[in-house]
Amino acid sequence: EGYSTPPTHNLDAGEYSGPLMRGGGGRILHPYYGFSDFHRNAPHNTMPPQQTGDDTVVIGIIGGSVAGDVSFPFQQAVEQYFAEQRLPKKPIVLHLSMAGLRQPQQLDIISHLLAMGGGFDLIVNLDGWNELVLSYENFQKNLFPFFPHQWDELNRWTLAEVALIGRIQFLRDDLAGLRRADQSNPFRYSAAFGLINRYRIQDLENRILQLNYALTTAASEGYSLERHGPLVNFASISEFHHEAVRVWFRSSALLSLLADRTGADYYHFLQPNQYVPDSKPLSPEELQQFYDPDQGELANYPQTYPLLVQYGQELQRQGVNYFDLTRIFADHPETLYRDSCCHLNDRGNELLAAALVQQLAPALLRHGRTAAPVADSILSLAVPPPAEPPPLPPPTVRLSRAAALAQPKWQVSRHPDNTLEYIKDSCLYEHTQSPFFLHIIPVSPADLSPSRQEYGFANRDFRFRDSAGLRVQRHCVIERQLPSYPIARIRTGQFSAAGEIWAVELSLEE
Repeated sequence: EGYSTPPTHNLDAGEYSGPLMRGGGGRILHPYYGFSDFHRNAPHNTMPPQQTGDDTVVIGIIGGSVAGDVSFPFQQAVEQYFAEQRLPKKPIVLHLSMAGLRQPQQLDIISHLLAMGGGFDLIVNLDGWNELVLSYENFQKNLFPFFPHQWDELNRWTLAEVALIGRIQFLRDDLAGLRRADQSNPFRYSAAFGLINRYRIQDLENRILQLNYALTTAASEGYSLERHGPLVNFASISEFHHEAVRVWFRSSALLSLLADRTGADYYHFLQPNQYVPDSKPLSPEELQQFYDPDQGELANYPQTYPLLVQYGQELQRQGVNYFDLTRIFADHPETLYRDSCCHLNDRGNELLAAALVQQLAPALLRHGRTAAPVADSILSLAVPPPAEPPPLPPPTVRLSRAAALAQPKWQVSRHPDNTLEYIKDSCLYEHTQSPFFLHIIPVSPADLSPSRQEYGFANRDFRFRDSAGLRVQRHCVIERQLPSYPIARIRTGQFSAAGEIWAVELSLEE
């Protein structure tokens, strides 16, 4: 992250060296993510994707190269935590991070994997640096700021450049054929033949060299929609940075909603960085080798980092599990960074992984102990619920005084359209995680199904995420359709493995 490697072309030798081929593999173009790992077994490239199960906890960790570096220490820390807590389920950590990744790519990847049938119990997003640096790098290069990193190199070939490649390949074939003929021709020992052939080979090599140069310089000539993306204008650099952070904010908020609606927990972490003021006592080695605030890509970092803090606090106010980790090294004077960008050494990654697991511990415990599988709420979004018979005119409903006083968590009331409404102000994420019980006692037991008559009530238990529950900022609302037969009483509330969390009984007085 934060680097740029110019491509080199040697197509006459059948070589191309650029971001796509870095490290002998590198990245390939992807129709939804912009780019993906070259390796076939990477979680992004495996279909069908990983699904949740009764005996597993699927954890996806996503972000840029900082998240990629910490992924394996994080997996080890998660596995150790499960072993120490003797949790019955097995953790599966999906390494979804890639160097240069930034929003909205995280949102794109998670939504695509869910659309393909994958599932998560936890989604962990660790980011921040790329949003400030790489979006600005695109902006400086006249690329659409929110295209993937180095899109102009990843999406290398325009139609004009493809034509150049075809001409180069045609000349390469001529050159190869000429060299083969030179070795088998009976006049190969003739000085005149050798001089003519040498001239022909030199001419082909020069023409290929000229075309290679034209191919290398074509990227800087003019505007190309497929390379540069849509044109956008900003009144100032400050306006651009505000929009970059707003894209980061909106993408994280959407990931939180998507995770909640599909039965997962979403956690967003702002990564540490040595250029955050007073975030770490830098060691002499870090100051000498890994701290260079004058490098060009950091020119606007002091002005833009506070925007991440500001918008991150708003994410918290909106109910997102967001944590600022930029000061987790405040008491660590030892060397933890390994370059002047943002990356950590082994010890730094161990500390960062431990900080992640510390914040995730309540969710890891909950998912690691839960035996019941999570319902496929994506299906509930796509398929409408079965229609119920038209309700009879409902009776007037009043809560008994005792019932009204027994609602410390949610306010519950019945509407004239025969729906039961749950409302909670100051609604936090944890208030929506425990299942709800809804027991309906009819006036006539004959209205119950045969399997429920021995219990005396209809069981309509549900979960917030599977009931079209709505959480806007800190206000939660749920509506449940009631059966059409006359109802004597309703008992509802929330429960956990330890028992009832809260309960209320509604007496329906005619």
